[in-house]
Amino acid sequence: MQVSFPVPPEVLWNSLPAGVAAAGGSAPYYDPQRGTVFFKTGMSLLSWGQNVTVTVSHAPGGSALTVQTTLKLGLIDWGEGKRLGNRFTAAVAHAAGIPALT
Repeated sequence: MQVSFPVPPEVLWNSLPAGVAAAGGSAPYYDPQRGTVFFKTGMSLLSWGQNVTVTVSHAPGGSALTVQTTLKLGLIDWGEGKRLGNRFTAAVAHAAGIPALT
């Protein structure tokens, strides 16, 4: 999923820890050279967890946040990746004090 924001990428980058926390992420690895953060979510009653890659990039009128999720185990995520991406982007937007443009 990709969401556009009307702010420079640096603003989004500084707000990424809020997204990691909102998604229940652990062991985040921030790569500022690539504008990417990698983290994992834990197991729950309904999920084996996800591996998540988030990239911040320049976009027309501001920046873009791309969230990619993959299951740690299993074949079908039943919409978990989309819900995780929505929760992540909403937390980043809130932390940055801006509305998301889809």
